[in-house]
Amino acid sequence: MDNLKKVRELIRKNGLDGFLVTNPTNIYYLTGFKGLLSADREAYLVLAKAPAFITARLYQSEAKAVRKNGLQIAIAKERNEMLKLAINKLQKCAKVGFEKNNLLFGEYEELKQGLLAKLTATENFIENLRVIKTEEEINKIEKAQIISQKAFKEILKTLKVGQTEAEIAHNLLSIIHSLGGEGLAFESIVASGPNSGRPHHKTGSRKISKGEILLLDFGARYQNYHADLSRTIFIGKANPEHKKIYHHVKNAQQKAIKKISHGIKSNMAFRAANDHFKGERLEKYFLHGLGHGIGLEIHEEPYLRPSRETTLQNNMVFSVEPGLYFPWGGVRIEDLVVIKNGRAKVLGKTQDKIIEV
Repeated sequence: MDNLKKVRELIRKNGLDGFLVTNPTNIYYLTGFKGLLSADREAYLVLAKAPAFITARLYQSEAKAVRKNGLQIAIAKERNEMLKLAINKLQKCAKVGFEKNNLLFGEYEELKQGLLAKLTATENFIENLRVIKTEEEINKIEKAQIISQKAFKEILKTLKVGQTEAEIAHNLLSIIHSLGGEGLAFESIVASGPNSGRPHHKTGSRKISKGEILLLDFGARYQNYHADLSRTIFIGKANPEHKKIYHHVKNAQQKAIKKISHGIKSNMAFRAANDHFKGERLEKYFLHGLGHGIGLEIHEEPYLRPSRETTLQNNMVFSVEPGLYFPWGGVRIEDLVVIKNGRAKVLGKTQDKIIEV
């Protein structure tokens, strides 16, 4: 069953006879259409008795490819007329669902005024389908991750004391392109010295120095699917304290990966890592969740957090990224896993040894 049929069946089961898809990632997932600026409204997807894809004239060539999915195509002369076409396609519906996290209030008001149907807000309606990946999707994510791992090996050869974080980030992007990546999955985090103690540091002009930690968090994008990789590098010889922290983070990751299996709750994976830190009285330095799903977006379900109880299932793909953060810096190690045959399988290879350059 293709994605469009799955969603239409889900709509029926939820007592809806119409649905308006506005999230551009979900539109791509269902139709293959990808616009240029996701911040702008470039298309609507109407799922009713006669499903329809609606866009503006500037995308009429791209709309021809969407036609292959058996959708009706409606082309608006201007973007601000697209929603009127969508409303027209939903006129015969009695109960219409919409994506509450991706509909502007002005759009909601226009829907309410233009339809007699009851409007029903939904959350993660299509995202819950996306969380279980197909073999093709898993292969694309793995390819993106392998490109990222190869890029890491190449960037190691270029590192020199005195380089700025921004220079390293620039070089990393060039390497990813040279290896077949479409670009970055997100803006790379290059954090040196005390900056590595900030989990979401913004790459800047600080120069790397001997005796410090350099933390890289980045990912390639391949055929619209994302990778995510974090590696901790020691510039020069690692001191005993830093080595000890590195090994604790690595052990926490290994314990979490071993715990992950089909059927467990996502917070149990978090606990496996956090319990290791608790045993070493380090848990207060673990400042974030253990991981997140990945695919067409860099952050998707499932989330491996203490409060989340998502049931992990075969063909889910997500990161496992424990970290410890201090005033002098931090250590984070991140890899992607997929649940296959009930167990976690790492995409690509893990980095088990300490890296000193």
